[in-house]
Amino acid sequence: MLAAFQDLLGLLATDAGTRARFADDREGFLRAFPSDEGDRRLLRAIALHDLARFADGLIAKRWQEVRRVVPLSLVVAPRLAVAYRTWLAEHPAPAQDTVLPPGPAEALRALPTLAGATLHPALAAYAPDLLSFEVLSACSLIDGAGRRLRAGFAVHDIVADLRRGVLPMDPPPVPHEYRFERGGAQHRRLT
Repeated sequence: MLAAFQDLLGLLATDAGTRARFADDREGFLRAFPSDEGDRRLLRAIALHDLARFADGLIAKRWQEVRRVVPLSLVVAPRLAVAYRTWLAEHPAPAQDTVLPPGPAEALRALPTLAGATLHPALAAYAPDLLSFEVLSACSLIDGAGRRLRAGFAVHDIVADLRRGVLPMDPPPVPHEYRFERGGAQHRRLT
């Protein structure tokens, strides 16, 4: 039963919806899971604020891994942390068998949501393209999988500026296609 207890505790720690159901009706929640009375007693004894603090710690740890993948995007979209943490609380990371380390794997999984979070009039118009460029590039450098991106901007130039400490202000839209592989990114201008 130890495995079942650990699985249930892990679910409570990583899924906000599960925690809410547990908080609303502990007894009803516990009856729905195969566990013995000793496990149920241990779970009943967990203070909700301790469970929430543990969950926040897991989310913070996961964010630290993801943020290493998108350092330039954070310059132009600093609220990515809030968007990611909010999303992760409702979409816990599944166990997966991948050659990608947790940060790149999680950034790739969250990419659609995070890219959507960068579509804001107060942010640079190139923010979604920059975010996608960073995530796809990082993943392909590690696993060698070919990935493509159609961008509305010359993202490679934007990356070069940001690495030099220059924040591009309103670069002209110049559509490009990028191909990411283990050897790096290749690009071509689209007409």
